[in-house]
Amino acid sequence: MIWGLACLWLAGCSTFKGLNPPLVKPSAPSAWAAVDVSDGAVDGWLEDFDQAKALGALVDEAIGKNYNLGTTLARVRQAIARANITGAALLPQASAGLSGSRSQRLRGSNFDKITANQFSSSFDISWELDVWGRLRNLKSSALADLRATQADYQAARLSLAVNVVSNILNLVEVQQQAEVSRQTLKSLRTNLEILDAKLEAGDVDDRTALEITLSRADVLRSEANLAASQRQADAFKRIVESLLGRYPQGAIQGLTDFPLLKREVSAGLPSELLLRRPDIVAAEQRVLSSTEDVQASWKALLPSFTINAGTGTSTTNKFSDLLDPKALVWDLAGRVSQSVFQGGRLVAGVELSKAQREEIASRYAETALQAFREVETALAAEAYYLHQQAKLEGAVEQANLAVELALGQYQKGLVDIITVLESQRRSFDSRSNLLRVRNEHLQNRLDLYLALGGDFDHRPTLPSQL
Repeated sequence: MIWGLACLWLAGCSTFKGLNPPLVKPSAPSAWAAVDVSDGAVDGWLEDFDQAKALGALVDEAIGKNYNLGTTLARVRQAIARANITGAALLPQASAGLSGSRSQRLRGSNFDKITANQFSSSFDISWELDVWGRLRNLKSSALADLRATQADYQAARLSLAVNVVSNILNLVEVQQQAEVSRQTLKSLRTNLEILDAKLEAGDVDDRTALEITLSRADVLRSEANLAASQRQADAFKRIVESLLGRYPQGAIQGLTDFPLLKREVSAGLPSELLLRRPDIVAAEQRVLSSTEDVQASWKALLPSFTINAGTGTSTTNKFSDLLDPKALVWDLAGRVSQSVFQGGRLVAGVELSKAQREEIASRYAETALQAFREVETALAAEAYYLHQQAKLEGAVEQANLAVELALGQYQKGLVDIITVLESQRRSFDSRSNLLRVRNEHLQNRLDLYLALGGDFDHRPTLPSQL
């Protein structure tokens, strides 16, 4: 049976604290169908960033123009139509007709021509009585599929919003990496100019030649780093533009700096937040749909009851006689049918429905387990990133101080240029690593929002009977 998410409800007030929650195997209550996946939960996490307005504008543009999201929305409309088609079988089916014919035949030895007219009108009703509830099962299955498709749309919308912000953050990083490369390149070129001045003055020995060679190598390496950052920035710009439904011309500017998080992760996030996660809601709805399909396939083995009724008029004279009450005819009939032998097709259909339900239930459990893993991983990584970022900030501070000391000592002739180059390289590496980790920290926060199905505040709307 389904077990993945049911432990969330049984846990009640349990919280994510970095420990794996115990997994049990109760049946998932069908009332979970009432869990609400609200837009507030899906988009509310943007308010945790101090540049929420700018990010929100980009996300709104993507939601309105992204083609993949438009495809998912079209699937929702298709599911609505399929649900309406399935539900129509519960209602009487009515049809109306109007026909006319003219015939001629020969009669007698003189072959006299006899012409005859036939006109008729009809109004027929056919209604399959849903005695066993098979049609209601099919309707419930279609409605569950509809809710699953709507949850798929919410999942795609959340994923798109996170993807837009994620690529904006990547763009910020590579642009700042490019700026670090420019600053480093400027310092390296200054060093090289000093060495070239010595070369022009003829004050060159083997040691100075080595210093010049190393300095030129560092300049070339820094120029290559700058070109790589510019290439990556161009690629991320085009990715963001494509997500926004724009032509990917690489013109978007994005943000100038990393957004700041206005709050830390709340202590003891309630595990019930996972109940609103769109892919889990979709998986649960598909389990419910498959359960209804199994019931419908069983009931297809039982007799079906149909009522047919019809009324109309018929005349062999003029067309206008169809309106004469004397030409009225009607009929009423009932039919009971029972499938006797179809080569095992109906029984095989039941087995197919049961196997499909087992597959969907296993996929549901796997989705739940993956959700736990994603949340636990993101929560654990949050503390590691904060610690790593603090250490790298200290490393940048010390590396910049080392550059100042090395330059001062080099001007006094106390150290050679190699010491200066090494200190500059370490400063560049420290600043570059800090930018990378800052981005990874923010990306991890996005992963947490995605894993939880939204922000930290909007709890799912649960049915009162639970």
